[in-house]
Amino acid sequence: MDNIFLLPAALFPAIPLMMINFGNRYITLATLIRKIHDELMAKKLTKKDKESNIYLKQIEVLRKRLTLNRIISTLSASAFLCNLIAIYFAYARNYGEFGVMFILSCVLFGIAIILYIVELQMATAALDTHLQDLEDL
Repeated sequence: MDNIFLLPAALFPAIPLMMINFGNRYITLATLIRKIHDELMAKKLTKKDKESNIYLKQIEVLRKRLTLNRIISTLSASAFLCNLIAIYFAYARNYGEFGVMFILSCVLFGIAIILYIVELQMATAALDTHLQDLEDL
């Protein structure tokens, strides 16, 4: 049981690095949303315009991606907090509580990574749509 600190210590640097990655994806999404907003405001499109359908589809995908990003970031932050608590319990030699908190941090972080893969697939599909539009030209 002397090496019990190694378990959460191995996970400790991975979570903040992924949180930085999720934060960067959020900034990219926010920039894209602001760009689309500015374009729509400049064109003064309404829902009845044909061109607005393209924007509405993009907005729907961006909204889903933004929601996923929020959930992913929340799960990662929760996993990080559980990992810190697990380290405390290991230090205090409360091995039962340590096990629960460490497993919880692994599960939360695992779910966050799975959702990250889903969000990444959505982003790739959106970029593929843009490439198809370029090929049609």
